Order: sequence, then C-alpha cells, then structure tokens
Amino acid sequence: MKRLLTVLVAVLAVAMCASAFAAGHEYTKKTPQQRAERMTKLLDLTPEQQTKVEDIITRRDAEMEPLFKSLKEANDKEEQREIKMDILEQHKRFREELNTVLTEAQQKTYQEFIDARIRERKMGTKTY
Repeated sequence: MKRLLTVLVAVLAVAMCASAFAAGHEYTKKTPQQRAERMTKLLDLTPEQQTKVEDIITRRDAEMEPLFKSLKEANDKEEQREIKMDILEQHKRFREELNTVLTEAQQKTYQEFIDARIRERKMGTKTY
C-alpha cells in the first residue's frame, strides 16, 4: 500500500510539472522564410514554387498585421465581428492565391494538413 501511494504521488508530481511546463510555453511567430521552408518540406515544392509561396506569405503577413492589431484594439463586439470577417476573407484570398502556385496533388496534401491542424486544435493537442 505504501509503495502504491509513493508511485501515485510520483505520477501526480510528474503530471503537475508537465502541465506547468506546457503553460509556460510561448508561441514564437515564424518568419515567412521559415514557413515557406516548412511548406517546401511538406509539399515538396520546387525552388520556383518556394519563391512564389514565400512572396505570398510575406504579402499576406503585411496585409494581416493591421487587421490583427485592429482586432486587439476593438472594444465593440460588432466591430470585432467585422474585423474577423475581414480576416477570414483575407485568408480565403491567401488560399486561392496559394492554390494557383500548387499542383493538384500539393493542394490535396496541404488541405489534409490544414484539416489535421483544425482537428488538433479542437481536441487541444498539437502534434506538429
């Protein structure tokens, strides 16, 4: 019984340390080059595609930054909703532009990757 109690306390201590570590982890924004490199590995992009994707990501970041800043500063729920709609529209344009660079097979792979990330976020796990 004493041994079982000791094991239980040890497991509980490890679980608490792990959750404390995860809570302290901060997100670091990746550069357009880093994201293009990741997409290159994921989708096996050609050098020409990689350059185009990096340009698209750079432009998207420049367009999205003021929207995210406005969203943080918005106090009114209606204003926040409108900004979120603008963000969704911008994201849709990004995906359309990205699809003009990718082959059909790459588009399918990228969509599967996005779907997996959405499922992970809904379940609260992160495996990438």
